[in-house]
Amino acid sequence: MARFAAVQMVSAPEVAPNLEAAGRLVAEAAAGGARLVALPEYFCILGNRGTDKVDAREADGAGPIQAFLADCARRHRVWIVG
Repeated sequence: MARFAAVQMVSAPEVAPNLEAAGRLVAEAAAGGARLVALPEYFCILGNRGTDKVDAREADGAGPIQAFLADCARRHRVWIVG
């Protein structure tokens, strides 16, 4: 049986604390049996200004957000929608 988890979290203006929080929540979902974990839109940054999200963008295949998602998925053996 496939199990899915939808994560809810309140994102902060900085990327690092959001990745830390998302990592804990993905770990919890995986421990509960989830095989696919969906994170909320803008889980990695809420921003104080509209341009903050644009400023946090990464090139395809590179950057701390993408590295976090890949590592977290491997570590917990889940698929992540982020």
